[in-house]
Amino acid sequence: MQRAGAGPVVVPLVVPLVVALLAPLTLPRPAAATECQPISGGTEALAAIPAEKRLHWLDQRLASGAARARIWTWTWRAAYTGVTIAESVLAVVQEKPDDKAADIIGATSSAIGVIASFALPLKVLADQKWWSKHYATSHDDVCSLLNTAERLFIRGAESQEFGVGPLVHVGTFAINIAGGLILGLGWNRWANFAYSSLVGIGVGEIQIATQPTDLVEDLRLYRAGELSERPNPPRLGIALAPMPLRDGAGAAFTLTW
Repeated sequence: MQRAGAGPVVVPLVVPLVVALLAPLTLPRPAAATECQPISGGTEALAAIPAEKRLHWLDQRLASGAARARIWTWTWRAAYTGVTIAESVLAVVQEKPDDKAADIIGATSSAIGVIASFALPLKVLADQKWWSKHYATSHDDVCSLLNTAERLFIRGAESQEFGVGPLVHVGTFAINIAGGLILGLGWNRWANFAYSSLVGIGVGEIQIATQPTDLVEDLRLYRAGELSERPNPPRLGIALAPMPLRDGAGAAFTLTW
């Protein structure tokens, strides 16, 4: 014989139990960290870092490296363009053939610097611009994006390393010595040879010395798994420095970054 009123007592006990069992299934779960293969030369420490963190770090470093490269590139483009224009104007107004030749050679050397800047830019400039759009719109998985960012990073580091390598130094010496020899052999202006060659080599070496190489060091740190959260922002400094001239002395603004 069943006691009246027993059914309503069971239902209130069962419903809370079912809700408690189903609740964990409906709660959002934290996203699992993605594991991707380390870059060539990468350490175990790098492999242990989640792919999302590595991708974020590379994205920041590419942006920071491109900013530094952009400042350096346009500073030297402006400087060489200004010298080219000035020397060209002097070549037009000069009356003596040897003075005109000296200015023409000076304008030509500076123009070579402008052309080289556009013909052989640092790879990170165009690569980071492309990557920024690709990263924002791509539907690739994390490992594919990471692989692309790593390849661009290696390419940028190799470009910076080449820019301060021995071949660039040899080219700087060759171009400036050739221009000086034309003055010396063609117009017997050996004093101008020494001046134009030494000054041209000095300017070229300063350009090489100031070229950003941050991606080279960043690549080493990345392979070692030593990742920092915030990239170093590019800093631009301006100073006034003395500058010797053929007929006296002057001053020039210098930029540091």
